[in-house]
Amino acid sequence: MAALIVGISTTASAGPTSFTSGTPTGADVLSANHPNLLASLSRIHAGSVTWREALRAVADTGRRIVVVTPDKVRLRDETGTKERPFDEDVLAEVYPVADMWSRVDTVIVVVNLPLMETLYSDATLVDLERDLDRIVAHEIYGHAIPYLLAGHLSGKCADPAPRQRAAESCAIKRENEIRRELRLGERRSHGLDGLALARRFR
Repeated sequence: MAALIVGISTTASAGPTSFTSGTPTGADVLSANHPNLLASLSRIHAGSVTWREALRAVADTGRRIVVVTPDKVRLRDETGTKERPFDEDVLAEVYPVADMWSRVDTVIVVVNLPLMETLYSDATLVDLERDLDRIVAHEIYGHAIPYLLAGHLSGKCADPAPRQRAAESCAIKRENEIRRELRLGERRSHGLDGLALARRFR
């Protein structure tokens, strides 16, 4: 069932909620509703030249990315008849907000921090933070930014197709650009295998 964002709560957690591109205009390219998400965005911004350049390019378009936790969104199916919460078993997802002409000015990125807190309850903080950065890099640089630079749904940068090598897909190629700069390891596999989390279940 294809899902569409139908609502975003504007109530944010205490603390900073915006992240600027660093451009002369000071445009707000990214916003986040949780301190842990903002911390991840800050770590990636500090460590990746490629990320910073991409945000400057998005800032020039006037488009934006909103990063939220699942409790801040509601989803509706394509028929518009059923509304549901974000799937509690999904770590993260990207939703381009398109108009009737398929133009995209905003992309919503949902990161399931409650699920991560459960999965990493007995892991180190370093593992949690590094995996969060890997997930955020994939969703934002791999998926969200291509939509925004194109300004259209045609900008989709896909995950691996069936039987396609993971590292050859558009989104993972882009994710690996950021991973290399942050020394987060190169992703060569599908699913969760590229995360530190996967090692704990082998």
